[in-house]
Amino acid sequence: MAKLYYGNGNCSIESGGSEIRGVEIRYRGAIEIEDKTSDSFVIGHQDNGILIFPIGEGTLNELFDYNGEFRILSVIVADNNAEKVSTSIHRMMDYTELLETKAEDMTTKSEDLSATYVSGKKVVKTSLKQPNLNNQNTSNDIELYLKDGTLYNGYYHIHLKDNSAMTGREHSEDSQDLYFNHGKPTKNPKLVPYGAIQQQKTRKKAKLKSRRSTSKGRSY
Repeated sequence: MAKLYYGNGNCSIESGGSEIRGVEIRYRGAIEIEDKTSDSFVIGHQDNGILIFPIGEGTLNELFDYNGEFRILSVIVADNNAEKVSTSIHRMMDYTELLETKAEDMTTKSEDLSATYVSGKKVVKTSLKQPNLNNQNTSNDIELYLKDGTLYNGYYHIHLKDNSAMTGREHSEDSQDLYFNHGKPTKNPKLVPYGAIQQQKTRKKAKLKSRRSTSKGRSY
């Protein structure tokens, strides 16, 4: 069984022997997220959900640091075969102040227990310290188009708040919106990276094409 740990401004996962490749967290509160994963992973957030998904090889351990109030409600973890991994949630509390207090003076109020969900500064709205996924390229089997329908080739970046893609290695005033075929926006309101959706569609088309070719090649 995998174990998800959080508290004191850090969130990490212990694999329990599985190769962890994806994590989805549902939570209450508002935090500023600092990505601690490798370059093979990306963190996105929407609607009190945090999604950590792969864009390369490797497995997950350190997830992110955070400031603000963070109470994890549920978690879904996936391994390298996209199979669900049973995971327990463990909240880590900072007992430093308690250890430095005399036994006869130790009292714990309900509001103090509630405060242990808060780390660092108060945050009003969840945000990412690294809001964009930069230096992506269409050569990685992704088809993107400009607004006029022209196929785009080259570097692009992704705005993780809504998974929208734009031209350029990094965002600038010259960046243009990119689209899927037939003018479909790359913005995705759900916690699923658009690249994964597009790649899944490509794989399904390839499988269907392969089946048709096999069927045609049969002799009766």
